Amino acid sequence: MDAVDGSLDLFEFRTMPQEDELVTVQTRNCLSGKLREGPAQLVLRDKVLRIVFQQGFFKLRNASLEIEATAGEIHLPYWLGFYGANNSLRCRVIDAVRRRIEGAKASAFFEQWLAA
Repeated sequence: MDAVDGSLDLFEFRTMPQEDELVTVQTRNCLSGKLREGPAQLVLRDKVLRIVFQQGFFKLRNASLEIEATAGEIHLPYWLGFYGANNSLRCRVIDAVRRRIEGAKASAFFEQWLAA
């Protein structure tokens, strides 16, 4: 889950990435997290429950939802493409890991960040 404001969709790893699977990059284009652990857990719980309900929670038997924070941070790269004219500049967002175009939430997220 993004720790900036919790608005982006969840990013799933089957297992936590190992050190040799990560690349360390130094950049000034990195958003810092604003959500504290408590509020972040509430947002994450709501997002997970929404996914469970969408997939059919009737299939679950004796389910239990526990949220556990892990050490460290993982920053995911995105590519931004800009279009428009004059004062109506917009952006399209591509997830640089999965190489797919993101939706309106991600575009609005980065547009607000760039405007700030």
